[in-house]
Amino acid sequence: MNGERNLHSRYLIQALLLLLALASPACGYGKSVEDLVGSFSIEKTVKIGSSSECFSSADAPADPLAPPQSGAIGPLADDQQPGLAGLTLEPQEISAALPQTVNLTAHLIDDQGIWAARADFSGPAGQQASGLFSAQKLTSGDGKDGIYTAQVSLPPGNETDEWHLQSLIIVDREGNRRVLAEQDLLSLDLPAVIRIV
Repeated sequence: MNGERNLHSRYLIQALLLLLALASPACGYGKSVEDLVGSFSIEKTVKIGSSSECFSSADAPADPLAPPQSGAIGPLADDQQPGLAGLTLEPQEISAALPQTVNLTAHLIDDQGIWAARADFSGPAGQQASGLFSAQKLTSGDGKDGIYTAQVSLPPGNETDEWHLQSLIIVDREGNRRVLAEQDLLSLDLPAVIRIV
């Protein structure tokens, strides 16, 4: 009878150990080849099912002024707006009879680097036209201090009037934006008007 009790106790202990092993998560221990020395942080992003990112269409066009977010926070995060050091519009007079392409050149600066910029024009009859300065259109310098080009196609019209640079939006790699209106550009002695002759 003692032998049966010992056997029964063994089975009970094994069953209990098996249940404990199945109920606890698997763990592993080991040592890295590298030793971690110094201060570091790890960031983990969890996307919740109700997030708009989960339901956005992959077919929707991406905003060219929206950089991928770095998520940098804290005292070392970049919160400075990018800057404009120069702007040219060529030609500044166009023919009303023909479609015309205007070449834009901007000298853009930022400590973390420029992501993109967009120049938005409005025409005499309410028409809209935009030119995009992207990293691919960097002609000299680098992302932190460079010369970018863009082109704007303006449609022909019957009127002699003006196209106005309503806004110049500059975005850095951290998503910081600077929006310069027409009056801001004119106060910096930069061109903001294209005349139709």
